Amino acid sequence: MVGYNNKKCWPRDARMRLMKHDVNLGRSVFWDMKNRLPRSVTTLEWENSFVSVYSKDNPNLLFSLCGFEIRILPKIRMSQEAFSSTRDGVWNLQNEQTKGRTAVAFLRVDDEQMKVFENRVRQILISSGSTTFTKVVNKWNTDLIGLMTYFREATVHTQEVLDLLVKCENKIQTRIKIGLNSKMPSRFPPVIFYTPKEIGGLGMLSMGHILIPQSDLRYSQQTDFGVTHFRSGMNHEEDQLLPNLYRYIQPWESEFIDSQRVWAEYAMKRQEAQAQNRRLTLEDLEDSWNRGVPRINTLFQKDRHTLAYDKGWRVRTEFKQYQVLKQNPFWWTHQRHDGKLWNLNNYRTDVIQALGGVEGIVEHTLFKGTYFPTWEGLFWEKASGFEESMKFKKLTNAQRSGLNQIPNRRFTLWWSPTINRANVYVGFQVQLDLTGIFMHGFGSGAGCFGN
Repeated sequence: MVGYNNKKCWPRDARMRLMKHDVNLGRSVFWDMKNRLPRSVTTLEWENSFVSVYSKDNPNLLFSLCGFEIRILPKIRMSQEAFSSTRDGVWNLQNEQTKGRTAVAFLRVDDEQMKVFENRVRQILISSGSTTFTKVVNKWNTDLIGLMTYFREATVHTQEVLDLLVKCENKIQTRIKIGLNSKMPSRFPPVIFYTPKEIGGLGMLSMGHILIPQSDLRYSQQTDFGVTHFRSGMNHEEDQLLPNLYRYIQPWESEFIDSQRVWAEYAMKRQEAQAQNRRLTLEDLEDSWNRGVPRINTLFQKDRHTLAYDKGWRVRTEFKQYQVLKQNPFWWTHQRHDGKLWNLNNYRTDVIQALGGVEGIVEHTLFKGTYFPTWEGLFWEKASGFEESMKFKKLTNAQRSGLNQIPNRRFTLWWSPTINRANVYVGFQVQLDLTGIFMHGFGSGAGCFGN
């Protein structure tokens, strides 16, 4: 059937089969809906619409919703084995009354949202003229957390997203390398980018160091074909596999199940407390404090009574995109209403561990030259008083961009033993961003200081 849109993002056997009677039904429903809408208000266009028909020939119901591509397959239309094999990116749909599983929903990220993410990363790169490295990485981190906390398990189920994340993470790193006048991999091991800020790194979050089982779908008839090979992401000369951000964010399905349990527990504890004529304490709720959607702790904030009157905040936040030029990766949530839906403390600990512990990390830096007795004396997060005092003064553009260079120079100086260690590019001597450090074409070793 020509001229009938289909969801090409799914494997062939999972798309809508364009049988004549289903296509005719789809078209007639579309025209009926289109004619019901007043032209002066809005209309539907056939070119960018899709009508999914569920029938004897079409077991799948396909649609997209809020950036997700969803495929619902009822239990009665699938073989028993396929139904029992659940994996990331597949939700079990339950009948609320009988609690029986009736269908499964397969999730993916839709093409439009991928484009939005890619454009946002391009915008970060374009606008990163004389910005500090830390600001570039902070923007990347915010964007990545926004994507991962919204789509969660759907990202791992979408190969294109994984490829895009690897590509974008590489681009952000390349932007920083260009700022240091070199793109040579051995000068920039992962430790420089992923070390937390307190130890002088950039604190970059990673979704590019992936090693995720992938099914080879090219030769298979069915969607679920078991693992034939692994999909690998960014790698490096030093072969360090970093923790992957996805593993530290709870999938939506388990988040919702957990939330039901936690809120039911809270209701019981509250009843008990009222029966005993006492108030709920933090000790009572310690286990569930940071759990549930919204988080239990949102009930105990100062302005909880005011927030109760803030009706329609979620829709308003989304509509801000038409009023405010600035992009908001967290358009779908609000920390006051929902609480903080991610916690990356474990991620930070594991990254430090993967990079060889704090002692291993500071071996790459000028730490030995500072003669500090221990690394615990390092305070990297504090900007110097000079920078802080200058920030709010009236400055020319040249002065402001000069002020931006201070953190970059501090970063370059700190990592100079690593950046300056490679035995290549014989002949040239390049000064690193006015730090007094020369990147030597020959002669490896720790940071070689110029005049």
